[in-house]
Amino acid sequence: MNQKSGNPILQKAAVLLKQYPKIEELEVLCVDISGHFFGKRYPVDKIKSFIQDGLAFPMSMFVLGTRGESLDDIYYGTEDGDPDAHFNLIGDSLAVNNWGNKPRLQVMATSVNDGQPVFFEPRNVLSHVLNSFEKNKWRPMVAFELEFYLFDKNRDENNLVQTVRNPKTGQIDTATVLSSSRISDFEEVIDDITAACKLQNIETGAISSEMGAGQFEINFNHHSDVLRAADETCLFKRVVMEIAKKHGMMASFIAKPVLEQPGNGLHMHISVVDKKGQNIFAAGDKPHPRLMQAIGGLIDCMPAAMSFWAPNINSYRRYTGGSNCAPVSLTWGNENRTVAFRIPLAKDNAWRVENRVPGADANPYLAMAITLASMLHGIKNKLEPGKACQESVKGRDQNLPLNLASALSATIGSEAFIKLLGRDFIELYCQHRESETFAFEQYISAREYDWYL
Repeated sequence: MNQKSGNPILQKAAVLLKQYPKIEELEVLCVDISGHFFGKRYPVDKIKSFIQDGLAFPMSMFVLGTRGESLDDIYYGTEDGDPDAHFNLIGDSLAVNNWGNKPRLQVMATSVNDGQPVFFEPRNVLSHVLNSFEKNKWRPMVAFELEFYLFDKNRDENNLVQTVRNPKTGQIDTATVLSSSRISDFEEVIDDITAACKLQNIETGAISSEMGAGQFEINFNHHSDVLRAADETCLFKRVVMEIAKKHGMMASFIAKPVLEQPGNGLHMHISVVDKKGQNIFAAGDKPHPRLMQAIGGLIDCMPAAMSFWAPNINSYRRYTGGSNCAPVSLTWGNENRTVAFRIPLAKDNAWRVENRVPGADANPYLAMAITLASMLHGIKNKLEPGKACQESVKGRDQNLPLNLASALSATIGSEAFIKLLGRDFIELYCQHRESETFAFEQYISAREYDWYL
């Protein structure tokens, strides 16, 4: 490969192939509505033609179900002849993965159809919302926080997950929040995760053991490139699951994998800067009214946003209230981890809001898109959030949909989201989740016989 080429992706590929001369294959990856990767593996020399001409995948890949199957009542892929869309490589996603039997090049791709971004690709949905901020000469600054569980690679006799064993002691892991010993005992898998992230150009931050047995959190740094931040979050999930396999474990980002244990959250910290780089949420030692309006928008849109922040049936098992800090109310507060929208302690005018509602099973692109759209809705309409909650919030809010069916009903009727994201996307998304829910429920478990036979 000629490194003298002026194309920056080709130059980067040439550098990586010089570092890893035995690389023979290239993986091209995209993210669907369910938040899962699809793609193909190619000979590495195909990258030059892909950079110049792009490549093709069926456009319907974005609307397949969680198990990669076609869903009933979805037009794309069934009624339209299943055409291809054109895909272009995302240059800054080119990296190396090293968890397989040999290292490979890896790159993400994004879609267009008839010269326009495919409106139901999740990455394009987020890009559309960011364009609305750009029209106001604003730019969000974001950081994701993602919790996950490590389990034993084998399930028990009832086909349920088993708590992972401590790699150094051989004992079943116990829940000790912020335990330095737990991080040390799991350091081989954690070190491999962070090393693989570094290889993928993902900057990781704080590492902590969480409230559940086998549960950990690895944070990411604040990012001025929101699309890249969401790319990294999706890639991080893949890294964790693949590295866990190498260590004889199974990683899971399911929202509530064990009823007796805390759920997995996807927390998002967001501030917004103007064209001069000034935080529009800051007013010296207090927050600017715009921050209050943004939180007002989040609260106003929260019922309609739940189907994006909690997109699966299991997602709603996480919202039990009480000590696990998964918000179940239309609330905000300062330094209060039981509210939905928290204002963390601000230092040097770093005022921001933390969205604590989404589960780790949410699609990062869509969860962030809906969050930003809600904030923009609040700022534009000067919505007020009401009084801050000073005490722990444990009760469920009766106005908050806490099952997927009622959440989708709220989404389909949201004029704010229809205005900001488009009616076509909102209707397609709701149909997608309804169709998958129907497919999921077409199953009779042993419990039905135990209860009703």
